[in-house]
Amino acid sequence: MSDTKTDLVHSFFTGTAASYDRVVHVFTLGLDYYWKRAMYRPIKKATRILDLACGTGILTMDLAGKFPSAKITGVDITPDYLQIYDARVKRLGINAQSVLGNAEDVRLEGQYDVALSSYIPKYVDPDRLLNNIKAHITPGGLIILHDFTFPKHPLSRGIWEVYNRIMNWLGLKLYPEWEEVFSEKLTVLIRQTRWFEEYPPALQRHGFELVTTKHLSFGSAGLLVARKN
Repeated sequence: MSDTKTDLVHSFFTGTAASYDRVVHVFTLGLDYYWKRAMYRPIKKATRILDLACGTGILTMDLAGKFPSAKITGVDITPDYLQIYDARVKRLGINAQSVLGNAEDVRLEGQYDVALSSYIPKYVDPDRLLNNIKAHITPGGLIILHDFTFPKHPLSRGIWEVYNRIMNWLGLKLYPEWEEVFSEKLTVLIRQTRWFEEYPPALQRHGFELVTTKHLSFGSAGLLVARKN
């Protein structure tokens, strides 16, 4: 992650952990729930799972319910998010641990059957991320990536633009701690990111075979699934 992107992540998320789950649910109009379930479908079994940019643990909690015998490692760059993550893991008795670090250079141990991440691709360089984690994915293991995308269809894009204006106006009023996000910085980032185009060739360069490339919700999000050769 470049210094600029690292600074952006810290400005977006520092001090927002307490309201994160609510904000994600409300401002994706509940679609986050659908998107995450689309991420789980390709997983048939797993004993070790890597949750990159795990945040407060939404993905980890769901994965623990689906794969109760799996050991899950959550990685995140924001300490206050990991405090909530760790408290949830302890309270629910989940077989999971957290690691504070940047997904591009965090030190990992062992191998994983699945590495997932929701909302990280737009923030990280695909080659740096894959170079760091590929040795820790078992042969035949999966990488599953999901994030926002800028719709391509003119009608979908027009609706997206209107919704983002409403979302930013309302978000600033209801959640002032999210000012950096709702001051249109996230909207601009989503317009500019090309993660959905950049990751497929990067995955292939690093020894992964693409399984799924799918736009979700009229092009407002994307899902990539790749298997390690």
